[in-house]
Amino acid sequence: MRFTFKFILILQCYSNVRNSVLIQTDENINFPVYWNIPSFQCKSHKIYFSNITGKYNIVQNKNDSFRGEEISILYDPGNFPAILENVQTKELIFRNGGVPQEGNLTLHFLLFEDAINQLIPDVNFNGIGIIDFESWRPVYRQNWGTLSPYQDLSIKVERQKHPTWTKKQLTDEARRRFELFARDFMQETLYLVNELRPAAKWGYYAYPYCFNMAPNNMETECSQQVVQENDRTKWLFSTSTAYYPSLYFSQSVLTSDQMIAQMIQGRIKESQRIIRTLNKVPVKPKIIPYIWLKYRDTEEYMTKENLATVLSVLKSMNTDGVIIWGSSKDVNSKRNCQMLYDYVDKILGPILLGY
Repeated sequence: MRFTFKFILILQCYSNVRNSVLIQTDENINFPVYWNIPSFQCKSHKIYFSNITGKYNIVQNKNDSFRGEEISILYDPGNFPAILENVQTKELIFRNGGVPQEGNLTLHFLLFEDAINQLIPDVNFNGIGIIDFESWRPVYRQNWGTLSPYQDLSIKVERQKHPTWTKKQLTDEARRRFELFARDFMQETLYLVNELRPAAKWGYYAYPYCFNMAPNNMETECSQQVVQENDRTKWLFSTSTAYYPSLYFSQSVLTSDQMIAQMIQGRIKESQRIIRTLNKVPVKPKIIPYIWLKYRDTEEYMTKENLATVLSVLKSMNTDGVIIWGSSKDVNSKRNCQMLYDYVDKILGPILLGY
């Protein structure tokens, strides 16, 4: 299912006094909007989203299936090394070694293939496939904040092997080995999934990262350091057949349509830049970002103006569509199901049709 729609292209001219907006339309650009919300939960309340997604030509799996012929997301599939926490005791659990340099790749492959065969049984699946693995990032430095235990454990592993080394020696070796084996897990997983379901477009959720327009970094572009780190992980982007960058917005941080547009532009430009640097890839990767219809800080639905900005900027930048994500909490009651249904019918849908 594909569609075309009129859209508002916002071209913002910045000055110290005000912003001017130029509105243009284009009816001929193909821009699929994919549905990645577990709205099948609403069937028990006799609210059927296939009726309304069809009305607005949103790309959805048949029978409102969460995984199907159009789009399938795999949450933490296989047995990636990870540091988990026991909810009751708060005790840390090191799954498959905890960090990639301590993990068993063969075990991960076995469980990953089992997950693929169970969740995507059709070997001819030719939709878009997303691997959502967020426990750690393959660039050692980027495991900050809540991910810092991966750095701590990596250094601890090296200290046990080299008790006389200096802190710098331990950190350098921890970084080197972490990134080496992180590549093995992430890249080899892509090779495997492309072999198992070769007709699909595969990539990892949120990549490439940019970290722009965030509370601790309000720069509009990706930092030079992040750009260099993305270049160092070109192995990931040359193996992916689609990029799924994350575009979730905080109402308290991005307080204007201009700021929302800047965040989008910075992240999509980085995806486009990476693609330009790739050599000898058989097919140019697709760029299909993720958005949420709610603000991540308030969990209130986006205003019509904000959502129109998001969609128009994405289309003007020639992305290959957009994925609308939603959590099970968005559809865990009749009230929430009805709120989402009404939002699609009154806000999202009319924007897609150009009203």
